[in-house]
Amino acid sequence: MVEAKLDTLKLYVVEEQEIYRELYSHVLASQRNIELLRVSSLDEIGEIESNVAGLRPDILLLSVKKLNGAIVGELERIRNAHPDMGIVILLLFYSSQDIELLRRLALSGESGMALFLKQSLDRVDQLCQTILAVYHGQVILDPPLATFMFAGKPECPFLKQLTTRELEILSLLAQGYTNAAIAGTLFIDIKTVEHHLNSMYSKLKSDP
Repeated sequence: MVEAKLDTLKLYVVEEQEIYRELYSHVLASQRNIELLRVSSLDEIGEIESNVAGLRPDILLLSVKKLNGAIVGELERIRNAHPDMGIVILLLFYSSQDIELLRRLALSGESGMALFLKQSLDRVDQLCQTILAVYHGQVILDPPLATFMFAGKPECPFLKQLTTRELEILSLLAQGYTNAAIAGTLFIDIKTVEHHLNSMYSKLKSDP
């Protein structure tokens, strides 16, 4: 579990679907240690960068049905301009064509980041813990997306950089194991799993 800071993190949400905008407005606004600055529509995609500059959030939560080049380009510009801001990205769908978009996002900054499928988030506290983890600089990847990013390149020289333990973790991710389930299976602490995932993420970023 991520230890909460004494201060309150500032959150800016951009959501494509109206029903989720309503949910976020009610649910996240009531959470301790989270100050919900604004909930915007994806129709304002061209205004996200200026909104971030004005609101100065600690975390940007972007929730979309599917990524595209325009969205990724906007996020890259934002991460370059605001390198200390963490990003949480929630997707409804993804395809094999999305791998380079996901890799571009992984390469676009040094701060915390989370990539999740919306259907993988079952509870409010799960989303809030993910937001807090990103606030603390962690990288959290949904198992299907992690496997997709790490092993999606046909030649995948990245895999040759992994240690035996990291390959074990990647194999479990491919089977849909959560971080907690991986820790239990390998008889290691969950923080050790998170350390390995961050190491794998760093190697992914250095992979040409």
